[in-house]
Amino acid sequence: MSDLSNEFYNTALDAIQAGRLTEALTAAENSLTEDPSDLETWQLYVVILNALGRTQDAHKATDKLKQLGMNEADGFLMKAAEATSSGDFATAILHYESALAEAPTRANIYVGYALALQKNSRPDDALAAAEQAMILAPEDSRSNYALGHILRLRGEKKAALVAMTKALAIEPEFMIALYEQGMLLAEDRRYEEALESFNRFLEAHPDDPNAKQAIQSIKRQMRPETR
Repeated sequence: MSDLSNEFYNTALDAIQAGRLTEALTAAENSLTEDPSDLETWQLYVVILNALGRTQDAHKATDKLKQLGMNEADGFLMKAAEATSSGDFATAILHYESALAEAPTRANIYVGYALALQKNSRPDDALAAAEQAMILAPEDSRSNYALGHILRLRGEKKAALVAMTKALAIEPEFMIALYEQGMLLAEDRRYEEALESFNRFLEAHPDDPNAKQAIQSIKRQMRPETR
């Protein structure tokens, strides 16, 4: 996956999590324009099309995946993504486990598995899966993001910030990681750095209400108290 294709892919993921399916579709299509043979993007594209009710187009995209050489693990990954998009994390976990049975050394499967486990209130298992992703791909931005995200939710904020910062060093336009980095910096009272993270995030998502609210909150905390 090229850098630009990866950026579009992450934008699509970010949009799906926010429920912005039309934006996700555009980003996925842009990613495929940059890299027409990327299996991960095609899998995500099928999920988005199904979520939009475009089942015929989804079938065509699935056929394209098969032509590109989708294996059993990829098929389970696609099912896991579909379950995740509908909020059925228990089913997603089962599909991730099936994918791992087929391809136990693929870090990207462990990343999705870790995030699904966290959503399903299994934090210790989630941490173990994220750590395995890091063992397999320590220089992968998504592995570092998954570890940082799970550590942040466990309250291990310093270690989380290290992982999130590394994810962004590898992939500076990783918007989800950038947002969470801003949260961690704000919680550490590193307000100027936090503002920089959120302002960069808003350049890509100018209408995001949560980022705007975070900036307002940080600016209030930066004001000297009046007596």
